[in-house]
Amino acid sequence: MKIPVSRDEYIEVPVKPIVAGLLVALVVGLGSTSVFQVDPEEEGVVFRFGKHIKTVSPGLHFKLPYPVDSVTKVPVRTVDVLEIGFRSTTRGSTRGGNVDEESSMLTGDLNIVLAGFAVQFIRENPTDFLFNVQDPVETLRDISQSVMREIMGDRASIPILTVGRAEIQVRARELIQETVNRFGMGIRVNEVNLTFVSPPDAVRSAFNDLNKAEQDAVRFLEEASREYQEKVPQARGRAERVVLEAEGFRERRVRTARGDADRFVSILTEFEQAPEVTAKRLYFENLEKRLPALKEVFIIDETLSAPLPILNLKDAIK
Repeated sequence: MKIPVSRDEYIEVPVKPIVAGLLVALVVGLGSTSVFQVDPEEEGVVFRFGKHIKTVSPGLHFKLPYPVDSVTKVPVRTVDVLEIGFRSTTRGSTRGGNVDEESSMLTGDLNIVLAGFAVQFIRENPTDFLFNVQDPVETLRDISQSVMREIMGDRASIPILTVGRAEIQVRARELIQETVNRFGMGIRVNEVNLTFVSPPDAVRSAFNDLNKAEQDAVRFLEEASREYQEKVPQARGRAERVVLEAEGFRERRVRTARGDADRFVSILTEFEQAPEVTAKRLYFENLEKRLPALKEVFIIDETLSAPLPILNLKDAIK
């Protein structure tokens, strides 16, 4: 092939090497666009002339060269955080800067509170995430704001600022997930965390006093409940012990009375059969019980007549 360099001069250029080089460059270029790598936290959505044909898992994959096939990688195992009502200025900060148009909310009792919350989500279904909604993340932001404003509007300001935070977070996650599923956005909401809920600056001091009073009321209730839990079991234990002791005393008295009655009946039966013998036996049994308690015992024979009465026991006994 001749290439003119002037009116009468030409340069002979070989055609085959140029064509071969172009073919090699074309093959290398097409080959480089036919291989793609999907990271462990991603899934790859493969398109052919703009139409979805398959979704591939992490690893090394092949496709037709560009522009026939193209790949969009979606991080399906990465948890993202959507900040609403505030923006973190530094890593780990929870309230870097408030966004007033997002954080200002009207409560059910027509008061205004400032609320900032974070929505943690993952892209669960990459195909739904890419095709069903034009901008899924911004749509999720709008849904989250709408749900939180609805929840705040159904509640009074005092529970929102004091004891209702946990219940609000759970309810918000449920409603956001229901709306996301209805739109088929391919997103799973893991958590909704209220980073701050506070009154406006103009009434902050009054709400702080109210919050302190609520906390004191809760603390007093917990202390009273703890004392109740301590004292009531003790009182019940003492009452049960007294009842058991009374029942034992009653059982002993009943058994003793029954034994005495049975003994009396048996003695009466014997007395009716042999009165003299029974009377003497009872007399001797009584003496056997009483004599050990006496300190001194004098045995007197009334028929004895002593010439010298050393001890006049008869007079002493009288």
